[in-house]
Order: sequence, then structure tokens, then C-alpha cells
Amino acid sequence: MKKLTALILVLLIAWNGVLTYQLIELKNQPVPVVNTPNNTTVNQMVTSVTTDLSELVAKVENRVVGITARLYNGTSTGSGVITYAQDGTVKIVTNNHVIENASEIVISYGDGQTSVAEVMGADAISDLALLKTTVDFTVEAMPFGDSDLVKKGEPVIAIGSPLSLNYQGTVTDGIISGVNRSVDIDLDGNGTADWQMIVLQTNAAINPGNSGGALVNMAGELIGINSMKISSVEGIGFAIPVNEVVPIIRQLEEYGKVVRPNLGISAADLSELSAYERYIYRISYEDEQQSGLYITRVLQNSPAEKAGLLVGDILVQFDGVEITSFKQFRALLYSRQVGDEITLNIIRDNVEKAIQVVLG
Repeated sequence: MKKLTALILVLLIAWNGVLTYQLIELKNQPVPVVNTPNNTTVNQMVTSVTTDLSELVAKVENRVVGITARLYNGTSTGSGVITYAQDGTVKIVTNNHVIENASEIVISYGDGQTSVAEVMGADAISDLALLKTTVDFTVEAMPFGDSDLVKKGEPVIAIGSPLSLNYQGTVTDGIISGVNRSVDIDLDGNGTADWQMIVLQTNAAINPGNSGGALVNMAGELIGINSMKISSVEGIGFAIPVNEVVPIIRQLEEYGKVVRPNLGISAADLSELSAYERYIYRISYEDEQQSGLYITRVLQNSPAEKAGLLVGDILVQFDGVEITSFKQFRALLYSRQVGDEITLNIIRDNVEKAIQVVLG
């Protein structure tokens, strides 16, 4: 009886091996392709490869759109990310420089359909804009992640339309190369940096046309808005962290602009004044104070005027922080809210004094 049972087990194992072999042969069955002059048969293996990355791309790629901005002297293209989609109403975040001065904005979706959008609000300082459009087809919004949790070395993908809409939906991958990077920005085009943008650095390829596109983590969440790259080198691109984007979007949606506190002065960085400017402002190289901001104008009825600031005062501290440049001063100012009371230390007639100011 034991011998019979053993024989049956051996036969079953052998039959299972035969079936497994036939199944493998069937799965890898080559497809003959006869297309050569000598009727040579080429065996082409039919293989479909699916990876976690390709599944991630399929999940999020249609939540990134192409943007065409019609300008008085031509057109420009860029990318955008769908932040809201409900009952035919769609909202899209992009870079301000993509749509600035546009007379018409056309949104191109992953399935080839288009719609015309209007600007809900734009902000040159953060380089963000919020668009609104209506559609009669289904689109989905991009889920937001938390950019404060992003770590150096974390894998990411960038999605956008590099160079033109001919390459819409282009996906590149890389890692987070750095967090909380500071990039100098020249807002008024005078060749001097007057703002610092806090960004995520990535080596995922970001090219012209990718601006406004999505930087996405491996969970399929938006962690940044692709913004710029350093043109002289490869492998260094930047994205605005999503945690910086969200409060801007909320203000653009509510007010059409970003409401920032105002002091009401014009000022020049002492360390950057030319000899001629020093002569005009009567600032000597012999003066003890050689750093800070020289106040060149005080607006009427401004918080500065109400607090008693005067032209010629040298601003040296902002709430106890020594002022080293105008862009640093602006960052300190914009970190506060309208109505906040701050302490400014100034030098007037070679005497330092503290002045309380309520920001407007």
C-alpha cells in the first residue's frame, strides 16, 4: 500500500512538471515576423513590462496639463497642475512667468482636449499663478503631499511639457538633491537680486516648458511646482515646495493677489552704494556705520511715517535681527502679518534708537 501511494505521488509530481513546462512555453510563445527579402523568420518575444514607476506615472500624468499663453508678440508654453476639479470647474496652478501678460490662455489635457482659462490671481514674487476653467469631461486633481517631510536622496519624478507641447506629458526621474535651498531672484530686472526664493533642488531634468509642472514623490503626491533650472549646468533644477504653494493659492483664490505687510519706505543697501550715490546721500566712507539700509523715501500716511521714520535714517535691525541686505530685510518683512507690531533699530545723527511700527 505504501509503495502504491509513493508511486502515485511520483506520477503526480511528474505530471505537474509537464504542465508547468507547457505553460511557460505558451507564455513565451514567439511571434514570427516575416518581412525580409529572403523570407527570413525573426522570432519577436512579446513581453509587457510593468513597474512601480510606470504605474505611478499612469496614476498622475493626466493631472498635469500643458499651457499655451498667447502674447502680443507670439506665444509661450508651459505646464500646470490641476489643484481642483469638481462639477466641471477646474483650477490649475502654474508659474506666473508662464502666463504673464497673456491675452488668452489655452489648457491642453492629456487626452488631447482643450479649454480656455482665466487668471484668478498671480504673484510675481512667488512666481505663482492660479487659473480657472470649465470643462464638460472628467479630469482629476493632483493630491498634495507635505514638502516639509521631503528628504535628501528621496526619489521623485518631474512631469511637464519641455520645449513645447509636442513633448507634453514628458516624465523624468531623479532624486531630491537638496532641501530649503535659497535662490536669488531679480524681480525688477535691474541686475541685482532683491528676493530669495526657498526651493527644493532635484536632478530630475527640468527644461523650458516644464515650468509650472509637477514634482511628485513615490506616493503620487505633489511636493513641488517645477520652476527653474541653472542653464549653465546640467542636473540642477528647482521646484517651489508645495507647503509654500498652498498659502499662496489660498490668497490668490480669495483676493486675486498675495496680501503682504507694508512698511512704506524706499531704501538703499549701504554696502552696495556707489561713490556717486554716497555723495548724493552725503554718506562718508569715514562714517562708523557701513552696513544697513539707508532710507531714501518715506511714503505719506504709511506705517513708517506714522512711526516717525525719516529720510536719511539708517535701518540696522528688524526685531533684533541685524540687517545685512535689502533682500534679507524684505524676507523678514514678508514673514510678518498685516497689523503686527515690530521694533526697528535705526541710526539718526550717529545715535541708535528703537522705534515701534505697526505694519500696514
